[in-house]
Amino acid sequence: MNPETVGLGRVFGHNQFLGHYENRWHSGGFSIAKLLPTVPEEQVQEHTHSEAHFVLILQGRYLSSADGAPKVIDCPTLIYNPPGTRHRDRFSGECGQFMTVAIPASVLRHFADAVALPDNACVLNASALRVARRLAAAGISSVRVGDLDMESLCVELLVATTRKFRIVEKREPPWLLRARELIYDDCGATLGLVDIAAATGVHPVYLTRAFRRYFGCTPGTYLRRCRLLKAAALLADDRQDLVKIANQCGYFDQAHFSRTFKAAFDLSPRQYRQQVR
Repeated sequence: MNPETVGLGRVFGHNQFLGHYENRWHSGGFSIAKLLPTVPEEQVQEHTHSEAHFVLILQGRYLSSADGAPKVIDCPTLIYNPPGTRHRDRFSGECGQFMTVAIPASVLRHFADAVALPDNACVLNASALRVARRLAAAGISSVRVGDLDMESLCVELLVATTRKFRIVEKREPPWLLRARELIYDDCGATLGLVDIAAATGVHPVYLTRAFRRYFGCTPGTYLRRCRLLKAAALLADDRQDLVKIANQCGYFDQAHFSRTFKAAFDLSPRQYRQQVR
């Protein structure tokens, strides 16, 4: 963003931050971005963010003026800013790297009944920081992850930021087993967290948290495993074309399928097929 446009009292809209966007992802209404600061520290003026967002400091020293947040923040640190946050946050020396997760008002309303997010800017706990770092790692991975994976991690981030939501069941509830079965059976389809939650009659936050507690992973990670297992089974049949296998298992194209498969099995699909033979 041009420094001259950063005027006093400026209101930033959806997914708008001071920096150069290296990467951007959109999933389930969330907007995730990895940025480099571009505006010199002394040129950053006070401004307001219209929507709630997280800021993960990956490199550099971050200076904040928001009420409730520390004035000097070192990496790695995760900050939550509620809607309407007014601050003059910037990097010391214009050197750093950060990730943002923007939450539009419509998404915030959808999760309002299940999570109670802070009313003021704050540095979040180690649990939320771990989720944010997994989200950052998924974004920069050489193997492209699916939308459900990114959406699941974003919802986990909301869960880790609140203390309102708790799970009391000691065993897997029947609806959670149905959700897992749905993902397994339809792993080749484009599945969204809201769709899976609606099919099982629960809130997406409850689904994400229960999945992590009982199965040790997000719904997105489980979907990725199911796709790999389905692909491995199909590769055992010599008559199955690799392009068709990629399509049946929900991959973007054959190249994406090959990269993901090799990262998991340390063998390309063709090499795996030869070994199975």
